[in-house]
Amino acid sequence: MNLERLVPMQPVSDLEAAVAFYGKLGFRVEQRDDGLGWARLRCGRYELMLDRSIGLHPGIPRTAVLYLYPEDVVEFHPPGPGKRT
Repeated sequence: MNLERLVPMQPVSDLEAAVAFYGKLGFRVEQRDDGLGWARLRCGRYELMLDRSIGLHPGIPRTAVLYLYPEDVVEFHPPGPGKRT
């Protein structure tokens, strides 16, 4: 089983500043939605997502999210007993 991609989504409080920061590191915006407050960036074969909405609840820490893109999702995470594919 192979993972085709793994893309981290980082929480940010200022999307514009975060995009500018990662731009200095060579990342370019591939997709962006200012209304929802997120952007997907790329630097060569590496991807990074930034999101303002992660962890906006008081008392809950802002935590990164990982998007896993397996070659075969059923092989990566087979259904449990009584579950269908």
